[in-house]
Amino acid sequence: MRDIDQIERTLVELYPALKVSQLKVVHPGADDDGVWFFTHPASRSEVQLEATTGNCPFVLESDSDNQRLVLTTVEAVIEGVAAKLGLALARQASDPGR
Repeated sequence: MRDIDQIERTLVELYPALKVSQLKVVHPGADDDGVWFFTHPASRSEVQLEATTGNCPFVLESDSDNQRLVLTTVEAVIEGVAAKLGLALARQASDPGR
């Protein structure tokens, strides 16, 4: 299993309304299709993850700001996508001490 599969599965479990799509390329196999887009109805933003192999590290960008983050773990990517979409992670929302 690639990291992107785990990232997508975990985020959709946490946020069932989350939509994930992969870049559709003109020449599969020749063009790099290692780009995924994440949107959620509760957010005005779109998050983009890029990794040619679908494994860490990922470059995370969002249309909400000009930051370009390089994330090296699955956990950091999950937290980054949720944060850029303005979604609270379930464990953070249930922990009033955070």
